[in-house]
Amino acid sequence: MKTIHERARNGEPLNDILIIDEHCHPEWGVGAYQAKGELEDIIKVMDRLGVDKACISPIASLTSDMCWGNDRIIRAVTKYPERFIGYCTINPLYPDMIKPELERCFGVKGFKGIKYHPWSHNRPLSYKNYRIAIEFAARHDLFVMTHTYNPGDVATTAVLAEEFPSVSFIMAHMGGEFPCIEQAVDVLVKHKNVYGDISVSELMEGLVEWYVKETGAKQILYGTDSCCMDATGNFARLAMAEISEEAKKDIFGLNMQGILNKCRL
Repeated sequence: MKTIHERARNGEPLNDILIIDEHCHPEWGVGAYQAKGELEDIIKVMDRLGVDKACISPIASLTSDMCWGNDRIIRAVTKYPERFIGYCTINPLYPDMIKPELERCFGVKGFKGIKYHPWSHNRPLSYKNYRIAIEFAARHDLFVMTHTYNPGDVATTAVLAEEFPSVSFIMAHMGGEFPCIEQAVDVLVKHKNVYGDISVSELMEGLVEWYVKETGAKQILYGTDSCCMDATGNFARLAMAEISEEAKKDIFGLNMQGILNKCRL
């Protein structure tokens, strides 16, 4: 039987293992690999790789219009419920809108996580209005994904993980660049409800292998940051990594499925 590495190298989709891309955007971004960021274009790439589901959040909600962006996710999880899982993206600059927006999104089947982006919002992760969403997540055992790209946000993730042990926290980009990546790895070791994805900017050889060596495979997640980045790059980095087949299966989808199974909405 061919290994995951061999099949990926031959361009074969990995249809026999669970793959969940937990970090995806249904919009064109800088460096987008698709002519369009339409849902059908994303699904074509997913099918080519063998990706079962993608957890999606809207760029528009991060940068301009929170509600309009979340509307796109509502349409996606309604039209393709078997392929897309929704993040409700909130903006802490509009605190009076956060709770109503959370209730609106999570009233739709298919929403499982909350997303925010301190860099786009120009507020640190410790900013008080983020707590509205975190407290909502704690009440419903939801997971929270946050962009992490500086030491302060990584350190705050550790503080929040200790305060809210029922919430699974995902550090998108795992700190982004060294030495923040090393700091993020330390957080994963100390807090079992914190996870990191492999969509990092410093794509150094052996990075996936180093993650597994330092933290084990159970807290590492497969994420691509597509359409802003090329999904095939991170797919290949994981599929061809020098780690066990079991570790690859955990990272490709089993770990994320475990997070999803905890959600009560």
